[in-house]
Formats: sequence, structure tokens, C-alpha cells
Amino acid sequence: MGRRPSPVFQRGSAPIIQTSNFRVDTVDELRDRFDDEYSGYLYSRGLNPTVDILRKKLAALDGAEDCLVFNSGASAIFASVLANVKSGDHIVSVDKPYTGPSACST
Repeated sequence: MGRRPSPVFQRGSAPIIQTSNFRVDTVDELRDRFDDEYSGYLYSRGLNPTVDILRKKLAALDGAEDCLVFNSGASAIFASVLANVKSGDHIVSVDKPYTGPSACST
């Protein structure tokens, strides 16, 4: 999906939106945003215009309808596992998947 420069600012790349929350005009609009996270921007951690543009571009590159973007590899792995297991399933994992200096014993 190509992106044409903004007719207002004549920029060739998407802007980085640096706000944490977005204004709504009515209580009904706020309800809609809580009911459907893609109905509008509410809080930057979930969805913001910059992430929205990234999702759409990545999906277009892969020929997909949409895609997900995560802030960490652990989040992506968790979402993949969660999407494929159901109640009663068992997950086999190592005892301490996150190790580091504090996990080492001498």
C-alpha cells in the first residue's frame, strides 16, 4: 500500500503521533470506542494513527487483510499461544523461562 504525501504538510512519510489519549465528543462515541477497539483512537497503547498506518502497510506487504503489531517478542509469543489453546489444554514449558543474573545461583 503506497502512501501519498499529505496534502497539508507535503510530507512523504507518516507522522509519528505522540499523544497518549484522544478526545471524544459524546458519551456514545466513547462507548463505541470501548465496544470496538478499531472504531476510533482511544489510548495510544492500544491503537494510534502511527501504529494503524504501520499495521496497514505490513498487511499490504503480505497481501493480508490486517495484521497485529506488538511492543515485544514476548507479547507476540503470548498472543500466538493464547490464540491456539483452549480451556483444558496443557502447555509444556521450561521451569524458569526468564533467566538472568538474579536467577543464577552460585
